Amino acid sequence: MDELRAIVSENLSSLRKAKHLTQQELADRIGYSDKSVSKWELGKAIPTVDILKQFADFYGVTVDFLITAQSAQQRDKALKGDQKTNNNRIIIIAMVATFVWFTAACVYASSILNGLGNWWSAFVWAIPASILTTGFLIFWFWGKTINFYICSSLFIWAFLTAVCIQLAFYPPHQQLWYIYFVGIPLQIGIILLRGWKK
Repeated sequence: MDELRAIVSENLSSLRKAKHLTQQELADRIGYSDKSVSKWELGKAIPTVDILKQFADFYGVTVDFLITAQSAQQRDKALKGDQKTNNNRIIIIAMVATFVWFTAACVYASSILNGLGNWWSAFVWAIPASILTTGFLIFWFWGKTINFYICSSLFIWAFLTAVCIQLAFYPPHQQLWYIYFVGIPLQIGIILLRGWKK
């Protein structure tokens, strides 16, 4: 059992250092305290299977990789594959966001060319749309990290702003700032959900 603890602690510590993360940064990303991370890396305890699975998903390795003695070359090879996967995911997110803005530009150009008026609001709506798609992809690729909660918050306020701007150009032209009150309970819900998940 002591040997297994030593293997797991060495692998966890090496993988974290290879990603240039402090114990606190890692703890924030996976939703545990830095004391727990320290305890696991020092070999004072072994994470449970579900936590090992979470580490494996985070580092892009298998649970078997974490509980098996690894050479430095094997760890480097695993991390290079993980970096390549992350780069591909970032490219996919960028392509989807670009598609959203390209669609907005096409809608705008089409409205001008077909004499349907100036649909500049397509760009306004592209902001919450790109935030929504980015947030969804972050959730899909990396799970519920702090980035997902930030994207959720940004989406709420961008969506409400788009509604305000859109409605401001329809009669009666009123101040619509009060629509932001809808976002307050939603934002509180996101904050509470984040705290509850921790």
